[in-house]
Amino acid sequence: MPPTPDDERRCPGEKYGISEAVCRARIARHYPKCKKCKWRDAAVAEDPEPETPPVDLDAVFKAYDIRGLADTQITRDLAWKVGYGTAQHVAGRLPDGANLQEQWIVVGRDMRDTSEPLAQAVAEGIRAVGVGALMVGEIETPAIYYAVGSMKALGGVQVTASHNPAAYNGFKITGPQCVPVSEGSGLEAIKEIVAGLDDTNAQPVGPLRQQDISSGYLLHVKKFAGEITPMTIALDASNGMASKWVPSLLREFIVDVEPLNLERGGRFNHEPNPLNEAALEDLKRRVRATGAACGICFDGDADRVGFVDETGESIGNDLITALLVPDVLKAEPGATIIYDLRSTRTLKEEIEKYGGVPHRERVGHSFMKHALREANAPFGGELSGHTYYRDNYWSDSAVITLLKVLTVMSEHPDESLSDLIAPLRRYWTTGEVNFEVEDKEATIQHLAKTFSDGTVDFLDGVTVEYDEWWFNCRPSNTEPLLRLTLEADTEAVKDEMYEKLIGILGEPSEH
Repeated sequence: MPPTPDDERRCPGEKYGISEAVCRARIARHYPKCKKCKWRDAAVAEDPEPETPPVDLDAVFKAYDIRGLADTQITRDLAWKVGYGTAQHVAGRLPDGANLQEQWIVVGRDMRDTSEPLAQAVAEGIRAVGVGALMVGEIETPAIYYAVGSMKALGGVQVTASHNPAAYNGFKITGPQCVPVSEGSGLEAIKEIVAGLDDTNAQPVGPLRQQDISSGYLLHVKKFAGEITPMTIALDASNGMASKWVPSLLREFIVDVEPLNLERGGRFNHEPNPLNEAALEDLKRRVRATGAACGICFDGDADRVGFVDETGESIGNDLITALLVPDVLKAEPGATIIYDLRSTRTLKEEIEKYGGVPHRERVGHSFMKHALREANAPFGGELSGHTYYRDNYWSDSAVITLLKVLTVMSEHPDESLSDLIAPLRRYWTTGEVNFEVEDKEATIQHLAKTFSDGTVDFLDGVTVEYDEWWFNCRPSNTEPLLRLTLEADTEAVKDEMYEKLIGILGEPSEH
């Protein structure tokens, strides 16, 4: 029977009345009891919900994750579908007869204003498949790998847009045993499921659990540290997730922190990207002003970290990887170490110098993690700042890298960080430079033909090596861009060859 104006709003089976605002909020969240409630049709008739325009899935499904503008592209509706699609995809790999309600998918989120409601929607979608949603709250992205790995969960979804501006959000997905779900490893399957979903009103039948993973996670990452001596460092958390645990963790090691941008209010004082030199300016000034032993800058979801030395000079992440090589190979002689093909020649030389096996790999975390497993490699690093550890569930961790760098610095108390890095600065590099190119494949083939007298390979884009210099030029997965990295024995050769390549690629893009 329809309600009368004098009726008190009350959910079916509940003793107490609710306000109109609470009623409408529950309807908007697809509260299970709303389906059988006489107030539902009345509320919808009074104020029908505007239709949500369809999201262009091709625009938000990227090579490694799902990202876009919050509220218009990354909506609660899409979040529900991503949760549902993820659960259906990973549950499809279970043996026949498996009890879905005994399986869990971990759901975490970063500090963005839109992340909490999106995480709730993801959980509801997961539970609609019958799988349990394990909510671990506001965490850094590497912590979700720990949760999935340590709990032997079916998978994980982290709500984050990493280093993108505050108006963005998205989802990073991992599967059983922390195997990444990316393009070529399941993300297309989830996209197909999402595309086929019309109704997001399915009842969440799977269990829901909240869990604080802080103590276990911190015990885990501390295992990677050696003896760290007291020192002062400058920490820029980029108003991101690094401020949750990193400052207190450093204090445990008697490391004094000069803090910058620790507030997690969902807004960024600078681009939360340690690869952007402009984002490091405040950190460099703080290091010089305080005499800190080094400066560190995390990205928004704290899965990457960048370093500056005590003079305020930034350090390439391939050099940081090289810095850690001796300790890794001392602990495991003869081990394989993985690195991406943009990395300096120094890295390969250091691996060979200390008796390791260098393994050059394509750019991207799915390729790096796969190579790590294939080679049973204890360690790997990318120029982007992602560093990977076998004993961290084959996954990347910025905070582990920070602890390892501080360990190396403590092992050499008479040398500054710039002293330790100086022998590794053997070559001159352009860094990674972007060029806007419409026909990427044709340009790559043209480069290969032009420089065919060098050693050419096509592992990722095109790489050409000569005795005195080399370059890699690879395509962006999502934009009409080619990304060039060039390194040479001398500055003069670097400049000469760079000008020659600009003659083919055009002027660098600011994008």
